[in-house]
Formats: sequence, C-alpha cells, structure tokens
Amino acid sequence: MDSLELKLKNTQLLLQNPDFEDCWYHELMKNKNFESFPGHASLIFKVAGKIKGEVSSYDFLAHFLKKIENSSLKSRQDCKKVSKNLLLLLKKIRVFFTVPEQQLSKSTTSNHPDEILDFFIDFLLHILQEIHLIHPVEGSIEVLRNKLGFLLNFLGDTPSLHPSELNPLTHIEAVLNKSGRFLYSFFFVRNQAPRMDWEMDWELSDLLRNFELVEAKIKEHCIVVSNMPSCTTRKTAVASLFIVDSLLDDLTHLLIHKADQIVGLNDQILTFNEELILLRSSLKDTTLQQHPQLEELLIQTTDIAYEIEYIINSFPPVWYLTLRLPQFMDKIKRIMMGIKETKKNIDTGIVGVENYPTEQVSLQEKGPLILEDIVVGFDNKESEIAEQLVRGPQHLQIISIFGMPGVGKTTLSKKLYNKPSVVNHFDKRAWCVVSQTYNKKNVFTEILRSVKDHDKETITQMDDESLVEALYQSLIKWRYLIVIDDIWDINVWNDFGRYFPDDKNGSRILFTTRHKEVGLKASHHSVINELPILSDVECWELLQRKVFQKEHCPQELVAIGKQIATNCQGLPLAVVVIAAILEKIEMKEHIWHKVARNLSSVISEDPNKFGNILELSYKHLPMHLKPCFLYFGAFEEDEEMSVKQLTRRWVGEGFIKKEEGKSSEDVAYEYLVDLIDRSLIQVSKRTSLGRVKTCNVHDLLYDMCLRIGEQKNFLKEVKSFKRPKIYNWPVENFIISALTQLKRLVNVRYLVIPFIDPQMEMFQKLEILYVQSCEEVEIPDFLLEMVNLRHMICKGFLRFSKSSSRRATEDEIFRINNLQSISDLIISNEMDGKILRCSRNLRKLKCFLQKFQDLSFLNRLESLRLTFPYNYETHMISLPLNLRKLTLKHFYLSWEQAKIIGRLPNLVVLKLEECSFQGDQWNTTEGEFQQLKVLKLSSVLGFTEWNASSDPFPRLEQLVLKYCNLEKIPSSFCDIPTLKMIGVHYCEQSVVESAMQIQEEQRDMGNEELQVIISSVNLERAKQLININWLREPYCTQIQFVL
Repeated sequence: MDSLELKLKNTQLLLQNPDFEDCWYHELMKNKNFESFPGHASLIFKVAGKIKGEVSSYDFLAHFLKKIENSSLKSRQDCKKVSKNLLLLLKKIRVFFTVPEQQLSKSTTSNHPDEILDFFIDFLLHILQEIHLIHPVEGSIEVLRNKLGFLLNFLGDTPSLHPSELNPLTHIEAVLNKSGRFLYSFFFVRNQAPRMDWEMDWELSDLLRNFELVEAKIKEHCIVVSNMPSCTTRKTAVASLFIVDSLLDDLTHLLIHKADQIVGLNDQILTFNEELILLRSSLKDTTLQQHPQLEELLIQTTDIAYEIEYIINSFPPVWYLTLRLPQFMDKIKRIMMGIKETKKNIDTGIVGVENYPTEQVSLQEKGPLILEDIVVGFDNKESEIAEQLVRGPQHLQIISIFGMPGVGKTTLSKKLYNKPSVVNHFDKRAWCVVSQTYNKKNVFTEILRSVKDHDKETITQMDDESLVEALYQSLIKWRYLIVIDDIWDINVWNDFGRYFPDDKNGSRILFTTRHKEVGLKASHHSVINELPILSDVECWELLQRKVFQKEHCPQELVAIGKQIATNCQGLPLAVVVIAAILEKIEMKEHIWHKVARNLSSVISEDPNKFGNILELSYKHLPMHLKPCFLYFGAFEEDEEMSVKQLTRRWVGEGFIKKEEGKSSEDVAYEYLVDLIDRSLIQVSKRTSLGRVKTCNVHDLLYDMCLRIGEQKNFLKEVKSFKRPKIYNWPVENFIISALTQLKRLVNVRYLVIPFIDPQMEMFQKLEILYVQSCEEVEIPDFLLEMVNLRHMICKGFLRFSKSSSRRATEDEIFRINNLQSISDLIISNEMDGKILRCSRNLRKLKCFLQKFQDLSFLNRLESLRLTFPYNYETHMISLPLNLRKLTLKHFYLSWEQAKIIGRLPNLVVLKLEECSFQGDQWNTTEGEFQQLKVLKLSSVLGFTEWNASSDPFPRLEQLVLKYCNLEKIPSSFCDIPTLKMIGVHYCEQSVVESAMQIQEEQRDMGNEELQVIISSVNLERAKQLININWLREPYCTQIQFVL
C-alpha cells in the first residue's frame, strides 16, 4: 500500500471520531461533497498511481501526487487547496481514457498498433478491477470486462497481425475509446447528484452493442486471412519437437476440466485431438529427422502449436473457437501432406538425407591455421598425450581430444603430429579432416596420399572398393598414426573405422572433436583427453606473442593488455581474434581501453570470419537441443546458473521429451550433459556425488546465443507475456499488476511469486512454484490438489493450512497429488503427518520437524533433510528404505538409531550437522553403510572414539570432518580402495595425522587419487607434519592447506 492510500485509510479511521473535523479527506467527503460514491477519491488515487507507474511521458503526475500527499492539514484553507488539486488531478487523467497515439508504456518503445491497444485494454481492465473492489457493480459491467478480455486475447492471436480490407483494428480502437469515456463519465467525474443506475444500464447496453459489431468484423477478417498463403505468423525459427505433446495435454485438460466452456464443440475437439496424434506420430520418423525439409515442417508445426495453445488457454467465446478450430485443422493437414511428400521424395531418391541441414563451410574457410603458428599453455597436456601415443598398449588404440570450439584442439594435434618423438616412433602418419561435410572417398584419399606414393590423380580415379583395399594394404604390418581432425558424429567412425588394421604393434588413431561422446563410443579402450581453457597468464603470453611477435610489449600497455587477455576468459580463439584487431590499431593506451570495454562486441564484429567456427556447433545440434542451448541467452551474461532451476525451466517451456519411467527433470539433465559433452556449456560446480550443480556459458557462446536467438525470434517469444509458461513476478510490481494480469498466466508452468494468492487456483498447468517470501507461508488446499504441480519451494517455510488440519482431524481423505519435492516444510503435529500422506510421490523433502513423524510411507523418497529444534530429544526414527541422501541437523543420535541409518540399503550420502551422539564411542560394524559414498560430520559432538570394522564403508569416496571432537580416523580406512578425498577442518591434530597416515598407506597400495584437504587454526603445526618420517616428498602435492 503506497503512502497516499495509507493516508486515506488512516483518515477514514480518524473520521470515526466525532470530535475530528480538521481533515482534508473529511472536507472532501462532507463539506465539498466530492465523492459520488464511497471510495471515489481512493479510486482516483489508485488509477493515477497506475498511470504514474507505467506511463513514461507523464512523469509530471508523480510531482502532482507528491504535492497532494505532502499537503498540510492544519487549516480549512489547506483542505480546500487539497480539494482543488484533486479536481485538477481528475482533469489531468482524463486524457488517459482514450487510446494514445503512441506507445506510452515504460516497458517497451514499440509503436505497433497492437501493442498500443494492448496497453490501453490492460489499463481499462485494471480500472474495472479497482471499481469492483471499491464499489462492486454486478451484471453488465462483468460482461464488459469479458468483452475487453476477448479483445486483448484476439490481439495476441495470429489473424490480428495480418492486414486485410476488413482489418478490425480501427473498429477496435473506436469501441475502446467509447469504453474509456463510459468509465470516466460514471466513475471519475465529480457530480453534485449521483447518476442513476438506469442511466448506466442504458449507456452500457449501447456500448455492448458496439462490441457485437466489432466481433462481427473480427469474424469476417479471420475468414479472409485464413485463406492467405502467409496466414501463419512465424513465431520462432527454432523447432520444438515436443510442443505437440504439450498441446495434447492442453486439449485433454480442456475436455475434462473445462467442458462447460466448449458446449457443442466436444466432437470437433476430439477429432482435432486425433489429427494431432497422427501428426506427432509422423514427426517421430527418425529417417526424416536429419533432413532440412523436416526441420522446416517442424518449425511450422511449432508455430501452429503455439497458436492453438494460445487460443485454447485464452478462454475464448465458443463462437471464436468454432471459427478457429477448422482453420487450425486445415493447417495441420497441409503439414501432414508435406511430411508425406518429403518421405516419398527421400524413399525415391529425389532428395537425399543430409547429415547437416544448413550452410556449409569449406575446409579452407574453417581456418585452424589462425592458431597453429603460436602455441601457448599446452605443454603439460602435450606431454601427456605424446606419452599416450608412443607408450601404452600394443593394440590399436583411439585417443580423443575434445573441447569447446576455438580452444585449440587442431593446433595441439598438429604440434603432436609433428613432434620429433612421435614422428620417429611411427612408420606411417596421415592427417585427414572430416568436418560436418563428411565424404568417405575424400577422407580415404587424404590418408592414402599421406601414407603411399600415389599421386592425387591416380587415387581420385579409384572406385570405393579399390580405395578401401589400397588403404588397408598400405597400413597392414606397419605402425601407423592417423589423425582424424574435427569429427562430429560417431556414425562417421562406424562407417570407416573397420578398414584400419590392428597388428598389435602400437598403432594409434587420434581424434579431435567437440563431442566427448565420439571418443567414448568409438572403442571400449578409448583414451579421452579434455583440453582445458587457458589461464590468465597463458592468455597474456599468447596475446603478446601474437601482437608483438618477438618484440616486447610497451610498458604503458602491459596493464590494459593483461586486462584484455583476462577478458578473453581462457579461449585461445578469442585471444587470437583480439590480437588480430590490436595488431591493426594504434599502440595507444586509450585505444586499447576501448577494446577492453567492448571486447564481446569487437569479437562479433566480423561474424563471417570467426562466427562460423562457433556457430557450426549450434547448427550441428540435434533439433531437440537447439532451444535448450539458445535458452541460455535468456539469462544474464556470466551468470552461474543453477542446474535445478535451468532444467525445471526447460521442462516448463515444453522443451523436454516425456519418457516412460523417467522424470522430466532427469531427461532435462541428460540434455544438459549432452550440451556439456559438446563443449558448449561449462561446468561451474559439482555436487558431492559428481553431478553438475551449476553451469555457465562462455561469453563468445553467450553472444552467439543472443545473436541466433534474435535472428530466429526465439528470445522474444520466450520472454513474451502474451503466452508465458515461465514467469518471475518481481515483488515490487506484484500489487500493482497482479490483479489485471493473473488471467494471462493461466498457461504458466513455472512461477516465481512473492506470496500465494487465492486466484492462483486457476493455474491448473502449474508445475513448479517458488515463493520468495522469507516468512512462514500457508499452503492453501487447492495447491495440494493441483494435478500438475510437482515442485513447491519456499525461501522461508511452508506450513499446511488450518483448513487442511481440520480435514485431517475429521479423517477426511486427501487426494494423492503429484508433488515430487517440497522445501522447507514445517511438520508440527500428527495432523501434518496425515496431510503429508497425500504426497506419496515425493522424491525430495526438506522439513523442520517440531514433532517426530513416521516417514517410512514415503517409499519413493530419495533425498531427505530433517532439522529439529535445538535441544530436542529425538526418538526412534523410521525412515524410507529408498533414501539415497540423508541430512540430519540438531539431531540427538543414539547408537541404535545410528545402526538403523547404517542399514538403509541405498544410502549414498549422509550428512550430520550440529548433532550429538549418545556416548563417547561410535562402533560401526560389517553390513552397515554398504552403498555410502559421501560422509560429512559437521559439529558432531559426544563421541571421541570411532571404531570401524575390518571392512567399513566399502564404497566410500569422500570423508569430511569439521569441528569434531574425534581423536583420530579409524586405521581401517586405509583399506577402502574407493577413497578419493579426506577433508579435515578445525579438528584435533591427531585427526590430521591419522588422515595423512591413511593417505600414505593408500599410496603404497596404488591409490594415487586420494587427496587430503586440511583447514586448521594452527596452520604452521599442520605444515610441520609434512616433514615427519613417514610422509615422502612426492605426496606433498596432494595435501591442500586452507586458512
């Protein structure tokens, strides 16, 4: 509530005191007879505030309202002055009750007629909502609101965007102006005598007749434009393979839950549903999925599906749905005919199936030579891969170098190819480039020319069979090295890999690829090498050598030069591109500063030269990954994205295929891993189990997302508020905009909102709800009964409603919901436990347990975090057997309870935080913690001695101890072969010593991976332990000290 409204409210309370007379609001209401109805002045303030908040060209209103707000109330003269200003305010806002000549919204600068009308209709709907709250008016006013809502939805539909002789926009503008004048005359004019209800009804009836004429014009217009060749508006040039699945869900929901809105249309919608099922089946033809014509048909399908989805979820009148459904049916049939014709052409050989659907780039244009003359930062990796080439097994081995575009894979491969030790080791060497334009004959020709004394003309004249035979004979019995540069698809290797003989003599094949999958699938014995990005120091070294060759960098350019190198973020390609620019400009500090400030734009200024190298990765993506990758452009640059939020957003947008037996989030995670393996996305952080926790995208690739997303209209469509599936509602805008915009969110699937509003009950497609409030938030009954809601997260705490508790007390049966995660939920009594039983599909639960409940019925639960009140005496716990991750906080743990936890058959991660053990000795026995990989004990008190069996924690990988009173780690941990990390933070020195002893013995047994990480308040004492007799110097590099 803003200060003006608060002032009005406080003044109204003061008026209840009969002795209070000296008030400007009292003066308006009593002496001046200002209000034509109760709340009239409040309505004026609210509408003026709406205008002030959204209209950029009328900022004087802010000053005007402030003047009224700050007015003194000390005398009747002051009150009269306020009254006069309010009357002036009424005159000032009158102009806003007609359609503006240009867009006035602060949120956009577009002057498109549709957007101007959109803005004005939204303004009128806001006024009607405020009128309803202050002075409820029934009957025809509600009809007016529905009519305006339909016009708003029509302006978002395709026909409104196509001109015709019958274009109804002029008629729509006229009826909107009449609506504005009607509202102003009845609700915003100060009348000495209130206008009668019959006057309102008469004028409103006349206004509604005008709406009927406009609707007739709309109908005629829709019929005309449906016959135009361009009647489908291109929403985005990015195909979404699974949009039809989403649309079928919408139709099912409409038939089951909204049958009263489609009376007389059931049969037509059922037929339409069957046509969509046939279309979906046709689109799943894998033979077509690599063909450019199919991608175009998929894009057309995506556009039409967006249209249909928008109409279905806009609650149109039946007459409009009756008009549009046959038009959609015709469009779908045309696409079906196109698919059938394309398949026929492929089967008959009229067109071929192409591995790559877009613009081709010749090998000469790819330009790996831009990096080959100067190599920086690959010394360690070069030595490692060189060893793999000349050492190791005798059988034919495939070695893969994969990394993001421009990182220097080809450069390193060429350096290895020409390395003297490699040249001397192999009898024959050959280099070939596959690229995306794979041609087997060309590849074999390149290899043969390298390994045999055949001229190009002779080889070119050979047929395929002769080429294969010549290649095989030229390699057999020789130790050879074949470098296959830029291989994109494992099918390429499957096509010709069998022609390379294996004489068990140490031959090697070296791949460079952007896809980790290529190396993994090529052979069970493949060696995979990821090429990392350069450090800041290496970037600066490369930049200097490219710009200054053998000269030194002038001292005045060193600081800014290092900044530019750092801004390249480790990508050699970026360094080389910037170096080429710096070479051609003046060597002056202020000019280099300009380059530093605008690095990303400088890189993208010449997309024809360098952009193709990056864009090839996008163009080669499978169609289902393209929208997922471009979606990164919807985030901020350099943003580290939560994988949970990202994958849930993909699901909400409809990018993810529904697979039997897998959750949509699991499938989305697989898509993300695929993008990571293609070197398009970088891993920022991982979970304790090694899963990707956060990720980011390199600036160059981010710029590419923006560029392609804008070219294909993808980002604009994703961010469109006319058909949102994802919406983040800013707290500061919620009260102003919520009431008028809620209806537009009926299609929302992922919603971030400040608090839960009762009107959210209409969001029947909502899947993910995030409440930003840090306070306790009550869960209304309707949320628990939403069939599609799967994730409910609150920044503070969630609590079941009193209504739900009453139903539980009366033993009412709750409908089982589909919630998969809830956090953080307060469970305070047995009734809450009963309510929770309706969420038996939960996979993840975070809760604050004020009274213990039996949770064993949650047999699908995989992750559980239980927090108890301080000093709470916990009783015997009963936990779901399927748990994989368990976190206990403020828990009093008896040894019997510890054994129950230890026997959980699937437990992989156990975290104990600020817990207490009963007694000073913990004895773990055989059979406990058989699957545990991660054990973290933080501020765990009560035990000092830990005795483990001879076979403890057989699969443990990480042990972390922090602020524990433990004397030492059990010596039996020396026998755990899977151990990779021991973290000791602020524990006794004896614990540090035992950790190092375990590392020493693990080394002796061949475990070179084990790391010990130590955080100690007595850092010098910890460092001294390195010098003790049993710790040899080579192992010191595996111990990290942290202050």
